[in-house]
Order: sequence, then C-alpha cells, then structure tokens
Amino acid sequence: MPKSGKKVLRFDNTTSDLDNIIEFFEMIQKKVNYVNLNALLEGKTVKITVSGPRDLQYLACDALKELADKFLYE
Repeated sequence: MPKSGKKVLRFDNTTSDLDNIIEFFEMIQKKVNYVNLNALLEGKTVKITVSGPRDLQYLACDALKELADKFLYE
C-alpha cells in the first residue's frame, strides 16, 4: 500500500503582480490534477498543501516549483 500524507509548500510572490498569481493558480489547475491540493494566498505568500500518495506528491511538488519559478519570481 503506498504511503500518503501531506506536504506544505510556501512560495513568496516577488513580482507583486496579481495577474501572475491568477495565472499561477490557473496553471496549477491544468497541470497538477492528479493529487488533492489546497491553495491559499496570504499577503504575498502562496501556501499550497498537497495530499495524496507520496510519489505523486513529489511529482506535484516538482511541477509546482517550476510553475512558481515561471510566474512568481522576478
């Protein structure tokens, strides 16, 4: 039986552009649809909680980091 749990990722939005955050959330919906996740915007920080099988969590975390580099960092 695969191990599961939760992983929390936090990304700081250094661009301060709301359009980038919206596009980031839209891309998450399109590209990371194989695990359960909860995204929350707290000020300039995006907090994402990923839950599901551990191997899919690792895959999702890599995809989320790539998307964050593209949309949230200058």
